Amino acid sequence: MRCSLSNLLVQTIFISSVIASTHAARPFPTTRNPLTQQAIIDLRGGGGLATTKVITKLGLAVGTTTALSAKTVLEKSGIENADPMNLLLTRRIGESILQFSIVAYFLLFQDASVYTALGIACIPVVVEMCKTLFDGTHKALGFSASGQIICLVISATFGFLFLNDSRQLSKDTLLKIHSGFLLSNGVLMGCFPKFACKFWGQMDVTDVSVIEKFISLWGFSYISIGTLSGCLATDMTTSKALGFGALPFVSRFVLSKFL
Repeated sequence: MRCSLSNLLVQTIFISSVIASTHAARPFPTTRNPLTQQAIIDLRGGGGLATTKVITKLGLAVGTTTALSAKTVLEKSGIENADPMNLLLTRRIGESILQFSIVAYFLLFQDASVYTALGIACIPVVVEMCKTLFDGTHKALGFSASGQIICLVISATFGFLFLNDSRQLSKDTLLKIHSGFLLSNGVLMGCFPKFACKFWGQMDVTDVSVIEKFISLWGFSYISIGTLSGCLATDMTTSKALGFGALPFVSRFVLSKFL
């Protein structure tokens, strides 16, 4: 089961990249992939902006495809009649990739401020949470709506504050709070998926062994976004912040092939 689920994770994200960008022969980082080598160069300060922009475009395509066509992605991976919970988690992982890539896009291509980029990136999260609440997904899958409502309110609040000036809260402080929330939530989901299910969804933790790695990967995507937000709160360059931000998710994804 552990091996098959690891293969499913690899196949799912790989197939989504193929659907989104057929010209990319090896779109996801591995230890021998030039993109991974380039990411390491970027972190050391020797990478080019052009490569970062290419990866950003690919991230937008992969994130959008996975978020909007989770069922198709899984079917192309050889998974017929996928479990509804796996479909939801695949969609959420795609939404996180999209969120990270939106921040990168507005920083690199639109020369937007950090706050504007992060504020716009909150929109997919709000839309996804609303969809889950209003289409009855939480009832069908048997988890509590309260956790979804809390995350919806928090994400909408962050988005509003990032896009609007607040006299009570400085933008730098808001960045740190945003980073702290995502990092703590990401560690909870990434390292303690069973407890995260019980904490946020009041789910029966005895029935989540099959989806633990999906939840963990989703959690590490939050760690990546939180790391990015934290790095952007410093004087770090955009390319380095994006590189450091991507490391947690990419590392967890690569490790899923072996664990």
